[in-house]
Amino acid sequence: MKSRSASRRLQLPISIDEFAGRLLDWYTQHKRDLPWRRQPEPYRILLSEFMLQQTQVKTVLPYYERFLRAYPTLEDLARSEESEVLSAWSGLGYYNRARNLHRTARLICEKHDGTLPRDYDQLLELPGVGRYTAGALLSIAYGEPLPILDGNIQRLLARYLKIRKDLTGSGAEPVWDLLAWMVREPLVDEHISDFNQALMEMGALVCTSKNPLCNECPLGDSCLARKEGIQEELPVRTKSRKLQSFQFASAVVPRNGRYLLMQNCESKFLRGFWEFPKVVLPIGPDLPSSQLLEQTFEETHGLKIEIAEQFSPVDHRITFRKLRFYPFRAHLREDPEDSRGFVWVDLEAKRDYPVPSFVGKIVKRIGRADDTRRQN
Repeated sequence: MKSRSASRRLQLPISIDEFAGRLLDWYTQHKRDLPWRRQPEPYRILLSEFMLQQTQVKTVLPYYERFLRAYPTLEDLARSEESEVLSAWSGLGYYNRARNLHRTARLICEKHDGTLPRDYDQLLELPGVGRYTAGALLSIAYGEPLPILDGNIQRLLARYLKIRKDLTGSGAEPVWDLLAWMVREPLVDEHISDFNQALMEMGALVCTSKNPLCNECPLGDSCLARKEGIQEELPVRTKSRKLQSFQFASAVVPRNGRYLLMQNCESKFLRGFWEFPKVVLPIGPDLPSSQLLEQTFEETHGLKIEIAEQFSPVDHRITFRKLRFYPFRAHLREDPEDSRGFVWVDLEAKRDYPVPSFVGKIVKRIGRADDTRRQN
C-alpha cells in the first residue's frame, strides 16, 4: 500500500528505473560536447551556471571561453575589479549575474579557502545562488543527489505528467517534491550528474517550447500530454511582465578616433557601465529642438555641446525594458569643467571600460549613415 506522502506526490506513468534508464541512455548518445562538461571542475561549473541563467547555451559559449581566458581560476576572478569583470561580461546581458559571480568568488576565497563549498546551506549564502543553482553545483561538480528545476525541466515534466497548473513560484513545489524523491532512488543517485544534465538537455533539444520533437523523445510513448495531443498547450503560461519603455537622446562626441563616454551611476540595470552621455526624453515621436537638447545636456551633465547631425533611432531590449535612443553627433564647445565622470575611449581597441552593447549599435547606425552619404 502506498504511503500518504507517496499518494500525494506526483506519480510517474512508468517506473523510476525505466524513466531514468531511458533518459540516461539518450543522454549518453545525444549530449552536446560543452566545455564545462569536458572539464567539470567546480569553478568551471560555477561560471557556466551563472552564465546560463536566462541565457541559451549557444549564446553563452563564446563568452564562457573568453571569460576563462581572462580569469582562468577562481582566485584570478576574486582579485579582479568589478569594472574589469563587467567588461569581460559585456554583451552577455543580465549584468547582475556578473556582479554576483564576482562577489561570490571573493567570498569563496575569503571564507572557504578558495574552494566551492560542498554544503547546501553555505552555497545558498552566496550572492546569486538560489535553490536551483545550489543543486546544480553540488550534483554536477560533486555528485551530490540533489534535485534541480529550471525552465527546461519544468516544461518537460509539465508535459510528461500533463500538469495543467501554473508551475511558477509555489506552484512548482509538487515538481520539486517529485524530483527530490527521484534523486534518492539508487539508479538516479548513482548517476546524479548525468541525470540532472539529461533532464535539462531533453528540455533544450527535444521537449522545446515550440514544435517539440516528440518522435525523437525516449519518453514519448509514456508522455501523458502527447497521448492527448496537448503537448504544445503546456506548461500553463503566466502573464508576462509588463514592458517598460524609455527614450533617450544620446550625444555621440568623437575626437581623434575616440568617443566621449560617461559612467552610468543611476540605472540599476546598467550601473557601472560606460555609455554615450544621454538625457531622458518623453515617450513620443516629437523630439525637442537642438537648442533645447543642448541646454538640457549642459544642465544635466555640465556638457556644453553643439549638435551637428541627428540620426534615426536605435532600439534595444534589456529584459522587460524597451529602450529607444535618438543619437546625434555633437562637438564640445569647451571641455567639461569636471572631467572626472568622463573618459575618451577607442571602442575598437581592448577596452578597460565596460560598455553596453547598445553603444555598438549606435556607432553602427552612424557608420551606415556616413557610408550612404559618401556613396551618394
